[in-house]
Amino acid sequence: MRVYFSNLGCKLNQAEVDALARRFSARGHDVVGRLEEADLHVVNSCTVTHLAARDSRKVARRGARVRPGLRTVLTGCFATHESAVAQALEGVDLVVPNTDKDRLVELVREAFPEWRDGVEEASGVPVSYVPLAFGPTRGLVKIEDGCNMHCAFCIIPTTRGRQRSRPRSEVVEEVRAMEATGYREIVVTGVQISSYRDGSAGLCELVESLLEATSSCRFRLTSIAPWQFDPALLPLLSEPRICRHVHLSLQSGSDTVLRRMHRPYTAEGFADLVGRLREAVPGVAVTSDVIVGFPGESEDEFEDSLEFVDGLGLARTHAFTFSTRPGTEAAELPDQVPVPEKKARMARLLGVAAAGESHFRNRNLGGEVSVLWEDQREGRWSGMTDNYLRVFADSEEDLGGTLAPATLVATTAGGVLGSLT
Repeated sequence: MRVYFSNLGCKLNQAEVDALARRFSARGHDVVGRLEEADLHVVNSCTVTHLAARDSRKVARRGARVRPGLRTVLTGCFATHESAVAQALEGVDLVVPNTDKDRLVELVREAFPEWRDGVEEASGVPVSYVPLAFGPTRGLVKIEDGCNMHCAFCIIPTTRGRQRSRPRSEVVEEVRAMEATGYREIVVTGVQISSYRDGSAGLCELVESLLEATSSCRFRLTSIAPWQFDPALLPLLSEPRICRHVHLSLQSGSDTVLRRMHRPYTAEGFADLVGRLREAVPGVAVTSDVIVGFPGESEDEFEDSLEFVDGLGLARTHAFTFSTRPGTEAAELPDQVPVPEKKARMARLLGVAAAGESHFRNRNLGGEVSVLWEDQREGRWSGMTDNYLRVFADSEEDLGGTLAPATLVATTAGGVLGSLT
């Protein structure tokens, strides 16, 4: 059987797709790079915004139109939150909620007897990391899932359930296998990895164990809640194999909006944390999420938020227009911001975000950095620095999958130009 994967949404979704792809590969199936070549289309859906839900429906319907007889399995957050809608979609043969996602391969074999196979899973290597022929240089490891928070705008507690963490020993073993497979960067991901707990061990203890268990790969941490930031992370972020990149979810720079969102921090506290990060880790990239048009957001509150984001100078801002999600508190709040106003505010936020990203790129010019080189197009290589800068460089050498230094010489569309040293 030939399997094609479509992923919508976050890095956590991508980590799950990677693991599923390896499970299918371990069963003897072929993971292909084009939907037209597939017998089975697995869609890992998202519903964080109405646009994400719309795109999930569109992608799920695509298989039947591309190739007659192609089977489609729809899983993920949209499939969980709107199960009845998902099951009624044209061309969808099987819907698997998040609670059963780990059993997806077995459920496919049960649902489609013609594809049952007798291939045993590869021995001696965790199934999640049987090498794939087109494997990337950057891998993702999921360390926790779910959320115990009740933010007014967020559907994740409904679609992913309460927070739970994987055993530290299991994560360490998986990462060892990833390094042995050839991954040079491992992205540590989850809903918010700062919630990680295994007995008395938290995120810091897990990261220390990962460093001890490996020798060459570097680690990138994602999705840290600002109210859960452990000061013990500061010295760890100075370790050469820990990427100087911290993603802290802001959502708004207005304290009154944050209170209505049920976010347990203030703008001042957030700015203080960013300042401590920059003081402890020179060159660190701080990235964040910001929502515009939350119900009741006045013009003054938006201006406060915009000014705050501008002052932070974030390396990258993921901007979102508030989207009403049925089942969340915010969906029922009064004073919904009109769509034209939300669009106007989004345009202004995107301008501030672009200025902050440009400033961060320029601040890094002239420095020599280690770049993980990923792929080549028309003779130009593309790679990523540890502090989240996309670098482009011309070279006739095969740099794929290597960590090699480059001097950053100029900004360009989508990143920075590098000179190999």
